[in-house]
Amino acid sequence: MCENTATTEVSHGHDPTAARIYGLALVAGVLLILFGDTSPVEASGFVSPFLVMFEQRR
Repeated sequence: MCENTATTEVSHGHDPTAARIYGLALVAGVLLILFGDTSPVEASGFVSPFLVMFEQRR
């Protein structure tokens, strides 16, 4: 008999942690644009590495 302790992701696209991370990244980008005198391209260049690191850890 094989005991499989791996968990499967069957959340049907509703991952609360991912939603929080992406929401916070969106807010951070908007705050950078509004208060940091950065362009949208610069803000996305700053925020996107954090999202990539988050996705690689999953």
